[in-house]
Amino acid sequence: MKKKVLVMISPASAPRLNGIARYAREHGWHLMIQDRLGSRPLAWEGDGVITALRSDNATVNAVRKFRSRRIPVVDVTISRPEVALPRVMSDHAQIGRMAAEHFKERNFRNLAWFSTGWGHVQELRFQAFAEAGDAARWVASEGLPKSRQGNYAAFLKWISRLLDRCPKPVGVLTYDEADGAKLLDAAERAGLSVPEEVAILSIGNDPILCENQSVPLSSIDQNLEGGGYEAARLLDSLMHGKPPSASPVLIPPAGICLRRSTDIVASSDPLVKHALDYIACNIARPFGAAQIAQALGTNRNLLDKRFRADMNRSIGEEIARERLALVKALLRDTDKTLACIAAETGFCTQSHLANTFREATGMTARQFRLTAQRGHKPEIGSRR
Repeated sequence: MKKKVLVMISPASAPRLNGIARYAREHGWHLMIQDRLGSRPLAWEGDGVITALRSDNATVNAVRKFRSRRIPVVDVTISRPEVALPRVMSDHAQIGRMAAEHFKERNFRNLAWFSTGWGHVQELRFQAFAEAGDAARWVASEGLPKSRQGNYAAFLKWISRLLDRCPKPVGVLTYDEADGAKLLDAAERAGLSVPEEVAILSIGNDPILCENQSVPLSSIDQNLEGGGYEAARLLDSLMHGKPPSASPVLIPPAGICLRRSTDIVASSDPLVKHALDYIACNIARPFGAAQIAQALGTNRNLLDKRFRADMNRSIGEEIARERLALVKALLRDTDKTLACIAAETGFCTQSHLANTFREATGMTARQFRLTAQRGHKPEIGSRR
């Protein structure tokens, strides 16, 4: 007999629901979707429930009634840690560490966190982000009086003042794309350039929000579809009488989708900035530190010294990093041959690119392309 499974997730997440639906198809489940916070089908008769507990108590009460009838329930969040449930959740600590590494690789020394609210998930992400770097914390619900928290003009003035006062360039991690869009609005109203002065990294990778901004937002892909699939797998085991694990199942992020809002390498040294611009503009042809120094009209040794002091890596290492990032982008986003990609990224031959890529990533270019185009996205992009 088909298993009957109720899915109560609000707001509805298409990737998460796709993951649940994929498992349901594979195992012949009958799904019922309840995506609103109003009435709950408490008299529903079925075999299991997948839910996302939020701040509302209606869902918590519904879950308690289901459990009193011995119907297994799996939570796909950790917003309500005080409610003991089997869980499949994003690895929020890994998300925070990934964000810090992203900014570190781009030479950002000033870091900050921004969110319009504060809860357990925000705390997990911020703590890991801050442990990897000395990050300031900006939370609208703490920085504005309650009487003004619904006033968007007051919010913009408050966050614009924070941005104006903080040392720059600054890399800011936001709780989600909605917060990222608000921060972008505040930065532009303050006359600050994104990403040159304020680089913004969001979480969630919703393309509708990320790509429809004046500056498209880079974002961490939480792999919500994979999380939905694993939540269904866990529920299946519970419905067959197996005990839940003692700790939540953690879903690692799939990677960072690089867009314009962080597509830059930060530098406070004008000479190094010019060198970085030269690298970005000439990445398709072979060149080295000597050619950069000649183009900038400066001494090679002086350029090497100032570049390493500012970037903590050599010019050659930066050129290699930029080339590899562009190769990854072309492998993921196009169907171009490896020979064509080699010609566009400054590699002498296809075999040179293939050997360099395998040594740097531990996989062949073909393996990377297949993995990335399936949706398990490693970080991609370049400073073009």
